[in-house]
Amino acid sequence: MVFFRHLTKSALVHYQSLGQFDEHLVSLYSLAYGRPYIYKDTYLAYYDKYSKILHLNFFELHESENKFSFIQEAIKHFKPEKLVITAPHEMPQTVANFCCISINKDTDYQLYVADFDENLKGGKLKDVRYRVHNAEKRGYTLKISKKMTPAHFHIMAQHEHSKRLDLYDRQLYFAILDYLRKFKTPVLFDVVSDGSLLGFDLIDFLGDTMTVPLGFYNNAPSISDFIMFNEVKYAKQKGFTWLDLGWACNVGIEEFKKKWTAIPRFHIWTYEYVNNKLAADLSDNKMENKRIGAV
Repeated sequence: MVFFRHLTKSALVHYQSLGQFDEHLVSLYSLAYGRPYIYKDTYLAYYDKYSKILHLNFFELHESENKFSFIQEAIKHFKPEKLVITAPHEMPQTVANFCCISINKDTDYQLYVADFDENLKGGKLKDVRYRVHNAEKRGYTLKISKKMTPAHFHIMAQHEHSKRLDLYDRQLYFAILDYLRKFKTPVLFDVVSDGSLLGFDLIDFLGDTMTVPLGFYNNAPSISDFIMFNEVKYAKQKGFTWLDLGWACNVGIEEFKKKWTAIPRFHIWTYEYVNNKLAADLSDNKMENKRIGAV
């Protein structure tokens, strides 16, 4: 019996609407990580036959299924060389004939829209209020679009140049252009001043959740607070319950999200596994490199 069903474009949109946060952005992930599948109407999977990398998502869309049966069936069905598993809990160091080579733990932050005062009153929002007013005095404006321009690519290139980026984040960046072209829901929130693009966020929607999976900015003062303020207002106007601000990533970004009253809603573990044969080859290569370096 085949438990994996390939998702068509219309099915992608349907399953995305069932999700609660940006790990369920099936449309974006299907372009970045591989052909999309659903396992027993519950778990999402993406497989790229050319790289032989299989991405498995353990955040349920329906009732929980046996996760280790999911892994075993996925390995049997796709025959990958590498697994990337995203889960709301810790995983073992070995699964089937695969061993773990890297682990990352993070937290997904979301803002409960109804509780946020868009008038920015009170001492708790004093810093936010100052920065938003500072941005407005500088003439920042927000424009919603779907078109990537050379200015967008330049800001993305600056971002990549200045940061040490995760491999799989880079893959998402490469998919943005097709994502905007092929699907109706994603949009860009562009911050503009004097005709120049200062930065932008990628926005999409999952049921009652508006999500911000990616953002890119130059070093303009107060830009991140200005764009956040406009996203909260937009989410409130459109009747969304949650604004998903994504992973904490680092202490600075986490404190920024807390400042905006976002709360941790999901813990996330990402595991990268390789099959035992590939793991042995990697180990042999490391030993050989050490030997050559010692000569």
